[in-house]
Amino acid sequence: MSDQNPPSTDLSPSTQIMKFIWPGAMAAQAIYVAAKLGIADLVKTGPKTADEVADATGMHSPSLHRLLRALTSLDIFAENAAGKFSNTDLSDTLRSDHPESVRAWAIFFGAPFVWRPWGELFETIATGQPAVNRIYGKSFFAYLAEHPEDAAVFNAAMTAGSAMSVPLILSAYDFSRFERIVDVGGGQGALLHGILSANPKAQGVLYDLPGVVAGAAALRSEPIAARCEVRGGDFFEAIPEGGDAYILKGIIHDWNDDDALKILKNCRRAIKRDGKLLLIETVLEQSSLPNAGNFMDVLMLTLVGGRERNQSDFRALLREAEFSLTRVVSTAGPASIIESQPL
Repeated sequence: MSDQNPPSTDLSPSTQIMKFIWPGAMAAQAIYVAAKLGIADLVKTGPKTADEVADATGMHSPSLHRLLRALTSLDIFAENAAGKFSNTDLSDTLRSDHPESVRAWAIFFGAPFVWRPWGELFETIATGQPAVNRIYGKSFFAYLAEHPEDAAVFNAAMTAGSAMSVPLILSAYDFSRFERIVDVGGGQGALLHGILSANPKAQGVLYDLPGVVAGAAALRSEPIAARCEVRGGDFFEAIPEGGDAYILKGIIHDWNDDDALKILKNCRRAIKRDGKLLLIETVLEQSSLPNAGNFMDVLMLTLVGGRERNQSDFRALLREAEFSLTRVVSTAGPASIIESQPL
């Protein structure tokens, strides 16, 4: 990412910022409702009126029409002369069967259990404490453990994110050298499934909370099942030993430095002496260009008290856990692969 000035525009600064405020502040919720209702799936077979979509979803038709009309102004859905709505390239990505579907992410970011804490960002910035802890009286992950419907929304978003990033990770990094790959905090196994499918000689271990790995159906199916172990546990307590590769994708950014160190030190105790630790994370860089990682950093603060980090941050954190950062491998997406080895 280069340090260039943003593209010039003829719009005044006040007009530019109003584009973020209006309709930007409301667009996420409008997209969330459309995604939750599955409207893009309903109209993929042909244009439908608001009445037809309302009948299929049980919504109030005049209100639904107003929502769809608002979204068409963002090129999300299109309305023809007969008053029927169809998909655009943008709304197509809200289909559940789209190869680059973002439906699960739209539902996650707009869901009340996420939207409410984000709405209290002011208090988070004032105190430096996650809004989730203040609102729900417990941490984000403790909340999910007690609310399975919201946990399903979260897990679906994480699985969708892996589906988009797995090909990029496999293209950027050679996993063929490893014999036993341990995916720490690997959710329901989308990344590990992709790695094992591409490397038929490798063995794998999926490790996450018992309630999470219960949904790892893909890893329990042949032919992957014969080469993969699914284990439930807590990475703050212990991590399966004997791997020559340990992968933590999107895990370290969930935690402050003290908690992140506990996880990394457990990895250090478990890893083989000549093994590799691979953190798959956004690496922040100084830039005047728009950077989604900086906003993800604020979201991590708001939801879980975690943070995004730059390369120096990762190097220092890894060294304290007795790892040496060997290289950072960029992917074609926002995440990088931070490779390290035991000191």
